[in-house]
Amino acid sequence: MSRRCLPLIALPVLFLAGCDPPAKRYSDAEMNFFDAALPGMTPECRNKMQFGGIGAMPQDTDECYKTSLPRRWQGLWRNSFESHVFCETPATRCQIEPDADPQPVYTWIEFKDPIDPRVKQAAEGLYRIDFIGRRTVIPGNYGHFGLARHAIVVDRVLFIDRQDRPATSEPTSDRRTINQVQ
Repeated sequence: MSRRCLPLIALPVLFLAGCDPPAKRYSDAEMNFFDAALPGMTPECRNKMQFGGIGAMPQDTDECYKTSLPRRWQGLWRNSFESHVFCETPATRCQIEPDADPQPVYTWIEFKDPIDPRVKQAAEGLYRIDFIGRRTVIPGNYGHFGLARHAIVVDRVLFIDRQDRPATSEPTSDRRTINQVQ
């Protein structure tokens, strides 16, 4: 009976002995650069990046960075092309100022799937928003081109209301709330 088991044991051992460890896409020195540029990345995400390349990194911030416990946030959300900036209350303005030096500190906002239909339908503009979300614990380089100090992952939208109107819109008396949670 022991002779019958020998091939069953030997075959997997020989197969595994011939396996090479996975090749690194980025050297340890390159990863040290990424560690400095992207502080707070989880070891699991760092490993995916080192062995799978930048394309292997998960897209969602909360899959690569430690976030706080969920809490309620209120403020302004600037929805524009390649920019989702959040400015916490009591902010009265919220925008990226490309010519400002130094750049103002702002927070990137991203919406967790499934994305609320009120957000999907939101045109470019400025919105007052109230939501439950989680912020990155460690300041870093988040969002488009890594320009934001923090990112907030929105788990649930409570309220959203457009604050500005396109130039072609009717007078402000026609202003409507996009939707409020009942």
